[in-house]
Amino acid sequence: MNIPVVRAQHLIHYIGVLRDIGVPVERTLERARLPVFIEQTPEAYVSLSCAFDWAWRSSREVGIMELGFLAGRAASLNTLHPDVQRALIRAPTGLSRIEVLSNQAHQENSALKIGIRREGVEQRVVCEVQGFQNSPCIGLSEWKAIAGIIDIVRSAAGPDWCPTEITFVSRGRPSDAALGAYGNTRILTGQPCSSVLVAAVDMARTGIDRQLKPDHTEEAPIHPHAPSSLGDGWDLVTALRALIRPYLAQGHPHLSLVAEIVGMSERTLQRRLAQSGSTYSDIVQEARFSIASDLIADSDLNIADIAFAAGYDNAPHFSRAFKRLTGMTPRDYRLQARHAA
Repeated sequence: MNIPVVRAQHLIHYIGVLRDIGVPVERTLERARLPVFIEQTPEAYVSLSCAFDWAWRSSREVGIMELGFLAGRAASLNTLHPDVQRALIRAPTGLSRIEVLSNQAHQENSALKIGIRREGVEQRVVCEVQGFQNSPCIGLSEWKAIAGIIDIVRSAAGPDWCPTEITFVSRGRPSDAALGAYGNTRILTGQPCSSVLVAAVDMARTGIDRQLKPDHTEEAPIHPHAPSSLGDGWDLVTALRALIRPYLAQGHPHLSLVAEIVGMSERTLQRRLAQSGSTYSDIVQEARFSIASDLIADSDLNIADIAFAAGYDNAPHFSRAFKRLTGMTPRDYRLQARHAA
């Protein structure tokens, strides 16, 4: 069983738009069972269902299509997952960069599927958020995916490039600002798929956009919390481990909260984990260890602060647990990790 997840960075773009118009973001995040400190963890993952529920409740003053457009405009290629950025840098043409996005879309949104089909002298880039086609919030993901596709083609074809056509499954009317943002592009709603129509000659161009900076992406830390190899999927254990991470700074997330987030009863969740050879306690321990090992190796935080960030009550408790799992103290682990680097 797969649980749809989305990278927190996408949620942060929506948060910025809503905060600018005075929406009490923190309160609405908590009501939607989302981590209240999500802006501090852009590389974390959250439940896509919870994110949609939160956006639906929060967007009444601006509208789903407008919120999606504004959040898509606020995003940039250098806010993509670091692994995706590195792969984009290595891809020479617009077409190969879209193929990178297609292969690694699961790094951004595990339900997002991107494909390319030829239509005469043009190519249609089709994006689908699987399992959410009938959601009233689908316009959010459509705009974000379409804005990302356009930015990637512009990285090759130039910053003023505009597509021939943009289609949406959503029936909501885009705002005047959205309709005017892409020149003479046809923008159609209520269509069978969301897509961007691109001339094949533009896909073959090889320019590099300033947003894609090799130095920046080479220095960006690797975040191992998502499946990183092409074609990897989000199984139950992988998704739960990632989902739990941003909640640990608020304390130990209760099983009932996690079950509610993934839409199962506690008993069903425990049974599914047992079938996968794991337990909820194992998942929490692994998520804590993942946070701690990352911070020990890649930051100068003291051990007490790392223990708190990983959800432990105190530093001695954390040090004992860490040594039990690794056979070494956190300080010894830090020394060896830095020596190996």
